[in-house]
Amino acid sequence: MSSIMSVWRAITRYPVTRGMATYALLMPASNTTQQLLDPNRKKYDLKETLRFGVFGAFILAPSLYCWVRLANMIVKTETLKGAIIKALVEQVTWSPFAYTQFYLCINLMEGKSWDECEQQWRTKVPQTWKTGACFWPVVQTVNFWLVPMKNRVPFTACFSYIWNTFLSYMHHKQVPA
Repeated sequence: MSSIMSVWRAITRYPVTRGMATYALLMPASNTTQQLLDPNRKKYDLKETLRFGVFGAFILAPSLYCWVRLANMIVKTETLKGAIIKALVEQVTWSPFAYTQFYLCINLMEGKSWDECEQQWRTKVPQTWKTGACFWPVVQTVNFWLVPMKNRVPFTACFSYIWNTFLSYMHHKQVPA
């Protein structure tokens, strides 16, 4: 057990790897939750869960870490006003990028054609963005205002469990073109 803990401490020593480890666990957990709650699903899809883990650890977490660092360079103040500005800037800049990378990457990992991926992106990103605009500004205002820099990605990841369950649901939802 102590060797497992020493490996965990080594992995989580740096903020980016802490975020990667966190998302490597939370994205698959979110997808598993969505699969288990989906009344239309006939059986559990382990490969889908693994794709969510790969996406979370190797694509989302590093890009989110870069965004959080960039947000701190754009708005340097750690006040409530600065946190609100960062959260609003995030909704306009980071969120569309994050939703784009989610829908494109997950669909490409499933082996869909570029046209299919683009169609999913066109139909689902606007609805996802509207929903996220009601959820993330509050979470990120608290994050940017009260959470120390080294813990911001893991803090976001905790709320991402809920959000990523929603994303998994949206990924499977049929949205008219």
